[in-house]
Amino acid sequence: MTTQTAAGPLAPFRVLDLTNELGQFAGRMLGDLGAEVIKVEPPGGDESRFIGPFRGDVVDPEQSLHWWTFNNNKLGATLDLTTLRGQELFSQLLEQADFLVETCPPDAAAALGLGAENIRSEHPSLVHTSITPFGREGPYANWKATDLVGTAMGGLSSLCGAPGRPPIRPTASQGYTQASAQAVVGTMIAHFQRTKTGRGQHVDQSMQEAVTFTHDNAMPTWDIRGINNGRPGNGRQIGGYKSGQYVYEAADGYVAALSYGGLFGLTARQTVEWLDHHGMAGDLTSDEWMAKLDATQGVLIPPAGEDGDYLNDTLVAFCKQFTRSQLVAEAQQIRNGWGIVHTPGDLLENEHLADRDYWVDVQHQEAHLSYPGPWAKLSKTPLSVRHRAPHIGEHNFYVYGNLLGFSDDEIMALSDDGVI
Repeated sequence: MTTQTAAGPLAPFRVLDLTNELGQFAGRMLGDLGAEVIKVEPPGGDESRFIGPFRGDVVDPEQSLHWWTFNNNKLGATLDLTTLRGQELFSQLLEQADFLVETCPPDAAAALGLGAENIRSEHPSLVHTSITPFGREGPYANWKATDLVGTAMGGLSSLCGAPGRPPIRPTASQGYTQASAQAVVGTMIAHFQRTKTGRGQHVDQSMQEAVTFTHDNAMPTWDIRGINNGRPGNGRQIGGYKSGQYVYEAADGYVAALSYGGLFGLTARQTVEWLDHHGMAGDLTSDEWMAKLDATQGVLIPPAGEDGDYLNDTLVAFCKQFTRSQLVAEAQQIRNGWGIVHTPGDLLENEHLADRDYWVDVQHQEAHLSYPGPWAKLSKTPLSVRHRAPHIGEHNFYVYGNLLGFSDDEIMALSDDGVI
């Protein structure tokens, strides 16, 4: 266990993070929980340090915004695991650790001393988490995969895009993020079991399975009704039925609204009154239309065909006349759950996040940078963002000196030999 004094729920524990970009978010989440996370890289630095964008637009392994994002709250040490000496040192580090998180391909794990059985026999109290594209077993186990492949083979891409158009990938790396986040859940469950038995276990996290877990009603829709939900565009598939539009253009950006802005179901009458207050309800105030909308009370399936088109066209014209803030404020007053479609720039200036002290200033050598704050607020053991991502080998003397007892000269010799 580490002796650091952070207040987070995992503050007494130490993590060895041996992940590539597939699993680096998992290590960061454990760091946010207060654990001492040691990111172990090859001597020249991790490949993900060369993923842009870069501060100053100059390719530099110490200036990658991607690296900073997924590796804050970690210490940094270098080690060549392809050497026998490197594997010996790593085994010694495992004796000082409570968790191991790695993304080693199954066919290479045993050669590096990272096979699940080997880890369990030599370090029985360790919680060992493997994050791989398809899991440690099965016919795809040794297949390689990027986030693009993970979201495709996990089925998420098939649900993204416009009707009649090819599937698309989500903009953010959902495959990597989902695999990491779900791996942390599994890791915490294994840790809870360890608190009762004193023994760790192996957590086998598949990116494909993590993505497949996010499909909402798509799986039971096929299983029960034999219908594949399609790509809904600016809407949603519900049991094979496509909802109305969800995102509408305002005068200064976009807002997210209920299907057809709430112009059917329980909110229909107050929404019509809202539009009518601004003189933009069109024919919706007629007896014929009010009867149609009253008939949708308690109905989840929205109007389709010409009726659906008319509702949508009415909302489109209405929203363009007002700012995002005006629309959302007035919608909330009539109990319609609308929201602003925030850009990243909007979020950094958002008054609500500011009031909750969400953004955290992190000191880099060059400047203070704003980071997303803790992803959960715990009253007694708060999560925290404590420090920036490490430079290459920045904490080698701490790791090999304080943890393994090497002298400065011995550490320098390891560096000269290319082991660290």
